[in-house]
Amino acid sequence: MAEELETFLLKSFFHDFGATPTEELIKKFPGAFLMVSFHKTPPMISHLRREEDFTLLVGGDDDADIDFMMDPTLEPEHCRIAWHPGFSGWTIEDLGTSFGTEVQGERLASARPVLLTDKDVIKVGGGLLQLQFYAAETLFGRMAKAGVTRTVTRLLARKAKKKKAEE
Repeated sequence: MAEELETFLLKSFFHDFGATPTEELIKKFPGAFLMVSFHKTPPMISHLRREEDFTLLVGGDDDADIDFMMDPTLEPEHCRIAWHPGFSGWTIEDLGTSFGTEVQGERLASARPVLLTDKDVIKVGGGLLQLQFYAAETLFGRMAKAGVTRTVTRLLARKAKKKKAEE
């Protein structure tokens, strides 16, 4: 399992890091991200470290790194995402589940890791849980393109101006 998995509410991540230059973000968060959406809950984002022993367990048990016990279609240990140095990328593996794991609409064969590619959509179990895989550079580029960087920079400038005026 991943130690100290960094997970943020997506809105908080954008607020906290939206004004940070891309080069600085890539240095702070090398690797990739999983955007996590679960049936009607605010989306989260988890940082996937580019380290040889990095693994992330997704399942319906509180021992999983990403756990959704309220989804009856998830096995306690449903799928595993890991950094694979030989492929120089992250792989995903279904752990022999009844409801399966799909990547880009294709169901994975049990115990056969598949290399993830940028922007892959992953459906876990019956579909209440959906993940999207992003390379760090792609996520930060999307933040900038969506105007998150500009908006957060303006917001922080206004707060600083207001604070200075109050002093």
